[in-house]
Amino acid sequence: MSDQPLLTYRVATSPAPLQAGTQGTTSQGRIAITVDAGAQDAYCDWIQIAVPIDASAGGGYFAKDPHPVFSSDGNWIAGTMVQVTAEHLGLSGDGGFYRAVFRYQGDDGEPFAGPVHLGVSGELVDSTGTLELRITEHSDTDSDPEDFTAHHKSVPLPVIEPAFYLNAFLARDDESADAPKTKFTSTATPYLSWESNGSHYRLFDGDGNLLYNDAGTSFTLPSGSLLQDTTFTLEASLAPASGTGFETAYQYAVLTLTVKDPTLDRLTVKGEISGWSGLDLTGSATVGNTLSVSNSATIGGSLSISGSTDARNDVTVHGSLYAKSSLYTDGDLKVSGTLDADGELNANNTLNAYGQVNAVSDDHYVRIRELRGPYGVKLTVNSNLDVLSGCSVTTAEDIWIKGYKVFSNNDTVSLWNNHYSGYFYATMFVDDNRRQVAVWDPGNDVNSAQWKISFD
Repeated sequence: MSDQPLLTYRVATSPAPLQAGTQGTTSQGRIAITVDAGAQDAYCDWIQIAVPIDASAGGGYFAKDPHPVFSSDGNWIAGTMVQVTAEHLGLSGDGGFYRAVFRYQGDDGEPFAGPVHLGVSGELVDSTGTLELRITEHSDTDSDPEDFTAHHKSVPLPVIEPAFYLNAFLARDDESADAPKTKFTSTATPYLSWESNGSHYRLFDGDGNLLYNDAGTSFTLPSGSLLQDTTFTLEASLAPASGTGFETAYQYAVLTLTVKDPTLDRLTVKGEISGWSGLDLTGSATVGNTLSVSNSATIGGSLSISGSTDARNDVTVHGSLYAKSSLYTDGDLKVSGTLDADGELNANNTLNAYGQVNAVSDDHYVRIRELRGPYGVKLTVNSNLDVLSGCSVTTAEDIWIKGYKVFSNNDTVSLWNNHYSGYFYATMFVDDNRRQVAVWDPGNDVNSAQWKISFD
């Protein structure tokens, strides 16, 4: 065989050590390999891993179709797991192997930097002993691929009799997501999974309601079922295969998921309420002190506040709103019914009205610093308009009436005579400092028929 590999390999298993399946069932196993640079610079264009396909090697092995696991910075790609003979790996014997090759796609002139994470995951059968993990790297200390040779490493991994276990009770966004998480929105559908060699599983929510009762090792929560922070309890059971006097064994695991936008049935607070996100209540809310909301707040019933209220975003009240002290909001205040103000109604920011705004009393008026129409839509005035004495109308652009532009100072016009069908123009004839004006025949416009309007 060739020399030992130039790169370093750290091997870990889950579970540790690997556990064989039971008679008639398999056990989930994972081999994780972290590849790092060695003591000297080395160049490598592929790494191969192989595990036994049967018990001919004298130990544990994976059932059919294990799959490679892989993670890198993008310079490496993973091949598929295929079956090869021992001879293909340079070994003697008739045994077979599952093999995967991971190939380098980066700059050939750069030495291996790492780390690269690779491995194999699958179901282990009920064979115990030693599982030989065989690693081959194609590398050299010189960057010329023509000088690369195969370097081999064999790692013995014990596979022991199975112990009843329940591990890795985790939540993810979906089955394909890599990262586990514990924080979701109320409309999310978290994918719950676990690792166990039990025969049956039951999943309960925080109220003790049974959500899952089957032999699988995963469950997806339906949308809308996670309305508030919930601790889930998972029960794994292992029933004896046969015989008398044996009892079913149990393992338990818990997982708490938090909700960013929870829905609460009832909330009683003796001190301050600070909401850094949304606050949604389906019933009434009574606050004996300060209510502070940094995002939106929705109250399904009435809201009574004895102290001050500071809302930095939306506040929606479908019932009554009583504030015995000041009410401040840096965001929107939405009222489904009538909003009556016995005093002044002040808006230091935008005041939006998506219905009518009426100010029709004889002794009241609306002061507006600047009047604009909706974005992309003209402003329509559907009434007579009186400009009071001492006031004027100034426009930066032209004024049009019935589709025609109103003349303004310095505008240039042409004057048409209907009787003679021609334009007025200034002739070349001057009589005592006065130039004669005539109508041009045949009637077309000429330069001397242009007249400028002046209000001077």
